[in-house]
Order: sequence, then C-alpha cells, then structure tokens
Amino acid sequence: MRQKSTQALYDYWHKLCRGKTVPDRNELDPSELAPLLQDVFILGADPVGSWRYRVAGTRLSAFAGRELRGEAFDQWWRSGDRLDASRLINGVANDSVPLVGGITGHGRDQSNHDFEVLLLPLRHGGKSKVRMMGGLFPSAGTAGKSNLHIEDFGILSIRTLFSAGHQAPQFGSPPDNVDAIVNRRRTLRVIEGGRQQL
Repeated sequence: MRQKSTQALYDYWHKLCRGKTVPDRNELDPSELAPLLQDVFILGADPVGSWRYRVAGTRLSAFAGRELRGEAFDQWWRSGDRLDASRLINGVANDSVPLVGGITGHGRDQSNHDFEVLLLPLRHGGKSKVRMMGGLFPSAGTAGKSNLHIEDFGILSIRTLFSAGHQAPQFGSPPDNVDAIVNRRRTLRVIEGGRQQL
C-alpha cells in the first residue's frame, strides 16, 4: 500500500475482524474514520448482482461531479475495465479477501491522476457478500488539485491481501476469474501477510 490513508483504512478493518474472517457493517464507527471519510464508500449488492454505492465520501462525489449514491460501482471505470472491475469486486465478496490496487483517474482535460483503491468485504444482517467498504485515495499531488473532475478510472495493478495458510482467492469460475485478468494485464501479485491466520 502506497498511501497512508489506504493503510489506515485497512488497519481499521483488520482491527474490527478480531479473529473473524469479515467484520459486520454495524461495527463501523464513522467517528474513528473521520480523517478518511471524504474518500471512503460503502457498497451494497442489489438483487441482480450489481454493486452500488450506498454511501460515498464528499471528495469522491466532487471528483465525479455528481452524487454517487445509487450508481453502480463499475460505471465509473473505463469501458474496457468495467468487466474486470466487476469481476474483481465479486471476487472480494465471494472469497472474503481484501484487495488493493493502483489505478489511474482520467480527467476531463485528458490529464491522468494517480489513485489507490482498497476493497474490504463486510457482513450485514448476518449475511456475507452483501456489503463492502472501500476507499479511493488520491496521491498527494492529485489530492491538492481543486475542481478536478475524473471522467473514469483505469486499472494499473491489483494485489490481494491474505495470511499465510489462507487459500488463494478464486475470483469466480473461468473465464470470469482473476487469471483471465492477469493474462491480459500481467500486473497481479498475491501478497501474503496483513491478516491473522484463522
């Protein structure tokens, strides 16, 4: 993780696990995430399997130039990356494994801006695969730019985070698995560590 904010959000999620694979949505305390909230979001799975923003931080909405609540997560990605974004987020939910990635935000003026994305699975109402917390954290240079509008995002690199002894995530069944994405991108690395062995 390159961004301090990314590490801080992951550390908070990991603290809530307390020996569980995934913490519950109701355990989140916004006051403990106050410095990060502008870049944090909560996703919910809808009945047709799409992941939509239920909550989105103020800076995310400002970057988007619109209210993100209710919008599908994969709609803010370049058309060529939408399917991969959808596959990856479903993999995080299905395998209960956090994911961090380097992404590029494409500005309306054709400029490129560095971000880091973190996806963290949650339980809700006793069910898994229905909620997810995440963050879209801009680099220091990007964060300081006012009136920046991001048209869409592109995936640069993806890493899963899990402990030694935890089975590597499958991210769906072929051809909708992570291998299909890696074969096209050659950027995935699976990193052990950061999770207690269960």
